[in-house]
Amino acid sequence: MNMTHDYMHHYRGYWSDGGKCRIRIYREDGQAPVVVCSQLPDNDNTSVTNMAEYLAAEVVEEHSLPTPLTWIEHYPEHEGEIGEYSLVRFSSWELEEVCLGGVCRYRVGSPRWSPLCREEVDALTIRVGDQLTLLTTRKKPC
Repeated sequence: MNMTHDYMHHYRGYWSDGGKCRIRIYREDGQAPVVVCSQLPDNDNTSVTNMAEYLAAEVVEEHSLPTPLTWIEHYPEHEGEIGEYSLVRFSSWELEEVCLGGVCRYRVGSPRWSPLCREEVDALTIRVGDQLTLLTTRKKPC
């Protein structure tokens, strides 16, 4: 897979503009896209966890991504806290218009999180040069 996008995504939180997160999108023909959504340490707005279903809808729509896809939430190491990864599964990929904080917007279905250890993330996203290689086996148990 190739990384097709790596950018800061700006979004409206529950009540105000100013939210931001890092989005990385990996794509390859015939494969479901992989999106890594990272919480930024200087994001003072609603967290990516609380906005997951809205962020997924925005990213899918903005980039015309096919669904279902793999959505990984990432909290990087920061000020002594360990980094965390979670696989986020949504109950539906159908876009639904809802009003949140006085603004109408789209969301996908309800999210469910499953923790991923670094080895599991690496098993999905091992870099070889500038490419992303999907592995079918884990390097080692977590």
